[in-house]
Amino acid sequence: MKELEVKTYNFAVLGIGLIKSLEKEFPELVNSNLKKSIGAVSIKFIDALNAEENEDFAKNIRDCHLNTQKSIELLNAMGKITNDTLNEQKNTLINESQIIIEKLNTIISKLIY
Repeated sequence: MKELEVKTYNFAVLGIGLIKSLEKEFPELVNSNLKKSIGAVSIKFIDALNAEENEDFAKNIRDCHLNTQKSIELLNAMGKITNDTLNEQKNTLINESQIIIEKLNTIISKLIY
């Protein structure tokens, strides 16, 4: 779980960094929903770890999963960014989000609630 906590945190930090760079260079590519969903990936996972009830844990894990999926969709919808560095960051985020989803799928498959 600690590894996934670090992955979700790093995903959010990298994602917010990408969005901040895009706001400066390519503001037309910035989607406010992307910012929210990327940030929520880490927040919901941390909320799950801090949950006192199994039901809250399950809800937050599912919310984390949903926000990760939404982030992938919005990143893909962005298309290719003409700046190679930013495009590489976007592709890294897509790859990381797929890893996060795989790990969350494993957790979700074991949930009772």
